[in-house]
Amino acid sequence: MAGVLPRGAGVRWFAGAGLVNAIGTGVFYPYQLLFFVAVLDLPLVVVGAGLTASILAVLPLLPAMGRLVDRIGPRRVLVAAALARAIAFVGYLTLDGVAAFVALSMLVAAGSRAEQTATPVLAAAVAPAGQTPAWLALTRVVFNAGIGAGGVIAAVVLSQTPTAFTVVGWLNAASFALAALLYLPLPTGRVPDREVAGGVRPWRNPLFLRLASARFLLLLVLLAVEVAVPVYAVRHLDWPVWTVGALFAVFTALVMVLQLPVGSRLRRHRTMPVVAVGAVLHGGLLLALGVSAGLDRPVQVVVMTIGALSYTVGGIITSQALMVALVAVPPPGERGAYQAFVQILVGVALAVVPLLVSVFLDHWPAALWWLLLGVVGYVAVDMLARDRRYAGELASAVADPPGSAVRA
Repeated sequence: MAGVLPRGAGVRWFAGAGLVNAIGTGVFYPYQLLFFVAVLDLPLVVVGAGLTASILAVLPLLPAMGRLVDRIGPRRVLVAAALARAIAFVGYLTLDGVAAFVALSMLVAAGSRAEQTATPVLAAAVAPAGQTPAWLALTRVVFNAGIGAGGVIAAVVLSQTPTAFTVVGWLNAASFALAALLYLPLPTGRVPDREVAGGVRPWRNPLFLRLASARFLLLLVLLAVEVAVPVYAVRHLDWPVWTVGALFAVFTALVMVLQLPVGSRLRRHRTMPVVAVGAVLHGGLLLALGVSAGLDRPVQVVVMTIGALSYTVGGIITSQALMVALVAVPPPGERGAYQAFVQILVGVALAVVPLLVSVFLDHWPAALWWLLLGVVGYVAVDMLARDRRYAGELASAVADPPGSAVRA
């Protein structure tokens, strides 16, 4: 187990900041629509439209955010992003009106995207030689732990005082402020100015673009499953609501337990075949969902359980392999710009999935799973087809631990 756990000076601060950050997200995210309706007294449709608009409005800013990460260092960006979100939640609780809501939501969206851009760059810059994969795996472990803990905290608060959404807001603001403090003991992660390039165009790097595209497609599948499974299971399979929560709890627990040990064993295997295997394993749950409507309930439970296990292991494998590769492939002075490009794709996925899922669930519910199965199949075939071309370049990048000399 000693070889599995991340090592290095600052790993506790890094993990603590990520955990507190995720707890704040977990406190708020499941109840965000209810929070805004209750605190700001806005119609639900206005809240939904405002959140979507704020996410899309921030996307054009991401290239500049990425360049900022490269120029001033990821730690400073993480501190600023956490403080911005803390200020935004104080604003939600003290300001009124649609304009203030949209402006503050844009600040939250910008902080969230900046955090997702800077966190892997900080891990690559600060982790000791050979430890970057373990630090990246740790980000997923603490994220899932924090989301779960935050959800429990919010449930307890709201069960005691169902109208106390203001308490949730203050808890979220406090968590982001504390996360900002926890980042401070870490090095800035800034690379020398001579290595920071201007006008970086990640989409012109064929290997990076291929890997980022695979992550984008798998993220579409992940988000679609998260959004669609509760509706499909309750509406079309007639499952009790609590079983859906139990299923996702199992997902989260498995990721927390398996992420570090599985991640440590992936280093000896080539990246693209690993992603292909993980994509195929995603198909277990999608296939189970596609055939489950015609099965008896006991058989449904067995098929869905096997599918869920396959899907979760596939998600662990692909996320770890792609996280490491997407940080290792860019030059050290351009990692922020490259990660910002990844976050643009994340924003597009977040915007597209709700509409896609709602259309399919209304008109062709079972067809959604076959469409997603085709997506993961395409990713698997594409990774295997490109492996011979990029195997040497990828192996060299992943084997050469990035950032170990960056301690500014």
